[in-house]
Amino acid sequence: MALSPALVRVPGTGEISLAPPGTGEPPEAGKPLPASWTGLGLSTEDGVTLRRAIEKEGIKHWQQASAARYIYTSQELTVASVFQETKGAVLSAYFGGLVFAETAAGAGHYRAEISSVPKGDERALCVDWVDTLSATEVYHHRLYLPRAEVSETQDSQWSRSQEARWGLTFAALAPATGTTLAVWLTDDPAVLATAPGGGTLTTKETR
Repeated sequence: MALSPALVRVPGTGEISLAPPGTGEPPEAGKPLPASWTGLGLSTEDGVTLRRAIEKEGIKHWQQASAARYIYTSQELTVASVFQETKGAVLSAYFGGLVFAETAAGAGHYRAEISSVPKGDERALCVDWVDTLSATEVYHHRLYLPRAEVSETQDSQWSRSQEARWGLTFAALAPATGTTLAVWLTDDPAVLATAPGGGTLTTKETR
């Protein structure tokens, strides 16, 4: 058994960014995102929750109690966070594409309409995080979802004792072509199978 404390990673800081649907894969982890990406800004200290859920159904048979094989029925990859900045990019995601416009040129007042008819609001999504072990050992990670949509919003409570918070869960959508649901970019050698205690990353099921 190989124990490697040097491979423990702490996502010390990071940010979720959104881009228009169809935006291609971003640059390598650690490099700035192009102008088409908009950061959602500050989030609570809980950071980001990544969830991957696989559902499968066993094929039963008469001769044994164990399943003969499994049929995969669904796969879900979600990214959730609670945002603290009340700004256009966050409100747009929370309210399904909400867009503010100035009521009159130079008026300094803005208006947006929340529709009674929900509609799809597809985005491309990036999660960036950095682990700084020392001045010379800094590792960057970037998770890219080519197609994502808000699947759940948390209640937003407004009070004088806490900042307004916007809890959002983004779910990856099926790829338009191919089988790539998400892409993980990093400069961290720990992900290589040849690293001490390392392993291989994959984004799709094999069966």
